[in-house]
Amino acid sequence: MRAVCRWIVCCTLLLTSAHVQSAAELRILATDPAPDALLARQQPLFVRFELKNPTPVAVMVSGLYKGKAVIDDGGTGAPAMLPAGGGIGVVSFFYWGEKPTRIDEVRLKINDPQNGTAINEYAFPVALTWLTDDPPPRESAAWVKAWQQAQRARPAERKSAPADGDFASTGVWLALAVGGVLLAIAIVRLQRRRAQPAADDGATRR
Repeated sequence: MRAVCRWIVCCTLLLTSAHVQSAAELRILATDPAPDALLARQQPLFVRFELKNPTPVAVMVSGLYKGKAVIDDGGTGAPAMLPAGGGIGVVSFFYWGEKPTRIDEVRLKINDPQNGTAINEYAFPVALTWLTDDPPPRESAAWVKAWQQAQRARPAERKSAPADGDFASTGVWLALAVGGVLLAIAIVRLQRRRAQPAADDGATRR
């Protein structure tokens, strides 16, 4: 177990892109649980990595067994979206089958986020088995908790910070409302001015 963990934490691979003059350097930082763990039903495996890339990319994860992708009764988290220059990302996947599911390889796929074109792939060996039991209470790694908290905070930030178009739309409606009120006041004043001479003529005639 220690040997596998050290290999995964320390391994660095220089990925040569399918595009000319495009390369990505990926390094696995950690997995949670360990890469040789027994996982409960629907328990995610989290993979934390660092990527140096010249262009924006989307990173997805999948599990394989004996060279074939294991997709039945499985699911993955959202792709990790990294800007140009790279950064640290987290991806996850899990299985919920009625029979134990074995995985001997984890593969990270690096794609172009705009058109989905494959840029490169990176794989590392594991010895994982998803059991059929429900997951017992388990303390996640600190980096997993921090990542999950950041993911939950992002939708709230987007809701609390309107887009530029929202501000523009709000300003237009506010200007129209103020203009309508001013127009109504002007009409009322004009009607009063017109009514005042008529009232004065009536009083003079009497």
